[in-house]
Amino acid sequence: MDTQHLILGGGPAGLSTAYHLQEEYILLEKADRVGGLCKSVEENGFLFDYAGHIVFTTDPYVKDTLYPMLLGDNLHWQHREAWIYSKQVYTRYPFQAATFGLPVDVVKECVLGAVEARYGSGGAGAANFRDFIFSTWGRGIAKHFMVPYNQKLWAVPLEEMSHTWLAGRVPLPDLGEMLEGALRPQPKAMGPNALFGYPLRGGFEALAQGWLRYLAPDRLKLNVRVDAIDPVRKAVTLDTGAQIGYEHLIVTAPLPVIVDLLTTAPEPVRTAARGLRSVSLRCVNIGIDRPAMTEKHWIYYPEDPVFHRLFIQSNASPFCTPPGCSSFTAEITYSPHKPLPCEGPALIERVIEDAQRVGMLRPDDRILVAHQVDLPFAYVVPDVHKEQNVALIRSWLATQDIHLAGRFAEWAYYNSDHAMLAGKRVADQLQQARLTRAATVIMPPIATERSGSAVR
Repeated sequence: MDTQHLILGGGPAGLSTAYHLQEEYILLEKADRVGGLCKSVEENGFLFDYAGHIVFTTDPYVKDTLYPMLLGDNLHWQHREAWIYSKQVYTRYPFQAATFGLPVDVVKECVLGAVEARYGSGGAGAANFRDFIFSTWGRGIAKHFMVPYNQKLWAVPLEEMSHTWLAGRVPLPDLGEMLEGALRPQPKAMGPNALFGYPLRGGFEALAQGWLRYLAPDRLKLNVRVDAIDPVRKAVTLDTGAQIGYEHLIVTAPLPVIVDLLTTAPEPVRTAARGLRSVSLRCVNIGIDRPAMTEKHWIYYPEDPVFHRLFIQSNASPFCTPPGCSSFTAEITYSPHKPLPCEGPALIERVIEDAQRVGMLRPDDRILVAHQVDLPFAYVVPDVHKEQNVALIRSWLATQDIHLAGRFAEWAYYNSDHAMLAGKRVADQLQQARLTRAATVIMPPIATERSGSAVR
């Protein structure tokens, strides 16, 4: 079962790589279906994603070609309703541009801090994420949202994180917008996903399933686990003992996992892989028998609840629940720095209690579905050593003809559109390399006419 291209992982990056290669390949996926973290789970007519997902992009190829190709008329677009719940008040996301409605002393602290930051360094030269927060948005916004929320989300000390991952992800309103957002309600959503899409039917997994119409079924191998990668022999060993040889290996699995599977690698590469950090995510999915739980799509919680965000799954599409019902996913990150407060049924009860406390659930709501999904690798932690570690690993893997694609293989904060583009990028690079090799032909020497000893 040797192949020219062997792809490890059937998430959006692996599926995109397979589609764009248009050459011989085999794709191995350890689960029973493709999708990676873009899968969905169904129970009693309720459909939940593996954490809250939406469709949006700034890339024309993804928007105008891939989304229509994969989803067709199964995609509908909505204006985002993202909110923050703090001080027992709802304010629009992003917090830094919408403090109107918070207690007056909180608004004053946020405005004064923003003015002080505006005439400071503005984030330039910040040594870490915490410094960046204070120097960009000021002490008030840092105190009342940015620091507590990000500590809750990332589950690692903010002093150990870089701030470069923020580019294009978190709105950076200017001082005028921040002041306006303190004086009057923010009338509309702002940021890159102010308009977002979502599959009408099939949950977010519909995006992954869309690739299957364009891929040869016999090239997709499901329920297959890789036990070892031998970069010298260019072969992988499966848990069955079978081996697959390859010419080029494309991996989309988590980078530390890939390095651990290598039969040989320099110690600096293994040390760098051990230095990579990630945050795990526990999702508690709740379905109730009441319609129209809220008009919001998701809410951020910087304060007491065990969850940092509620994604209102029933507002993503009306086909995510049975008629007359509502649903949400409570997202809870955890790490060695921030363990889960409890496990099993106790965690579900804690989510229900906290959702009642913040007014999302009522005491008389009838719970129809309550279960958990665990995502051991959910967020790549952009700590201050990440870039150096990834560069070292990546450069050595390139010498072994091992190519990285996607969020976890490249150890980057990618959304699904970035992952799809990463797969295309690797496929394009491999095809271009093949064309270059094919064009490099040793030409015979050009004959020359001689007259005596002179060459014309």
